[in-house]
Amino acid sequence: MKRLRAATADPWLVSVGVLVAAVGAGFVAMVLAWRGAAARISVAEQVPFVVSGAMGGLALVAFALAVLVVQFRRRAEALRRADLDRVRAAVADLAAEVRGEAGRLR
Repeated sequence: MKRLRAATADPWLVSVGVLVAAVGAGFVAMVLAWRGAAARISVAEQVPFVVSGAMGGLALVAFALAVLVVQFRRRAEALRRADLDRVRAAVADLAAEVRGEAGRLR
């Protein structure tokens, strides 16, 4: 239970989980559309399966993967900014220390 709470505390992990589930749902929709179309002999009966299931599933997979890429890029950028902030803080501390040492030498 603690692992579930820890996982849901991070919105990034929740969004990645939802998007992975959406990709899976898109593939399931495409498989169901394939099976539905394969069970029909007439092309006129196959078209609704292809249009609604296969194209809808493909659109869902493409959308979810695109948003997943955006989420990973946002996470990488946030980590990069956090690293840069740590470097800036370290440089500011070092500059303050050097100024303090320079003031003592005079």
